[in-house]
Amino acid sequence: MSIKDLINVWVIKTGYSGRQARECLKKNVISFDVELHILEEFAEDLKSSSNPIIMQDRYRLLDQKYDDFTNNLASELENSLEDLNYFSGSPLRDEKISRLKEMLEDMNQELSGFHKVMDKFDEFERIEYLKTAIHDKLCSIAHSKLETWASDMARFSISILTGDIVVIPLPEKGLFAIGRVMGGYEYNSTDIYTRHFHNVEWLNMQVPFPELKEELNGSSSVFLLTGDAREKILDMLVSKRIRQSELI
Repeated sequence: MSIKDLINVWVIKTGYSGRQARECLKKNVISFDVELHILEEFAEDLKSSSNPIIMQDRYRLLDQKYDDFTNNLASELENSLEDLNYFSGSPLRDEKISRLKEMLEDMNQELSGFHKVMDKFDEFERIEYLKTAIHDKLCSIAHSKLETWASDMARFSISILTGDIVVIPLPEKGLFAIGRVMGGYEYNSTDIYTRHFHNVEWLNMQVPFPELKEELNGSSSVFLLTGDAREKILDMLVSKRIRQSELI
């Protein structure tokens, strides 16, 4: 058995956006986004929270408010037009026009204020809806999903060892970065994107590996590469290293 046979090759999904991957390359770390699974679990609820059916109370109130506004405006205009005709050529006509403008401005401000109140009410309703969804989902998550979440966390914090090889997808480039783990799991509460991390020496940060994209479709975010894919990654390590400055 050679040393090569003892090296594990891990694939780690750092996150949906390329920001976390860029932070990993810049800081020479590998980080696992433990919130990925949680966000996926609530995808349908996030979409539902903006569903027109949920917003129907707001629409009904807005319809009533606009009806009131239209009726008041029509009534006021009718009375004002009669007054304007009556006071035609009189200085009082300008006063009536000024009063009409003030009335329209007051109505406009009232509608604007109503929209602001409804925006706050809408935000409150959405938050309450999602709070209920979070409570219900976290109390009834399928065992298979809990198994995946726990396994990913355990692999990242315990199973990845110094000397192992890590591969991360770079979503913005359609490429992959390959690095060697230089230390055990650490946690930095002050960091934003890489709180959970291992120190890494990046060996190649612009690897085209289209066949690996198929591996990313699984539910796990931290998993071992095996077979031909693993061999190909290890063979790549003898290629010329690319400096960080050439990528970032």
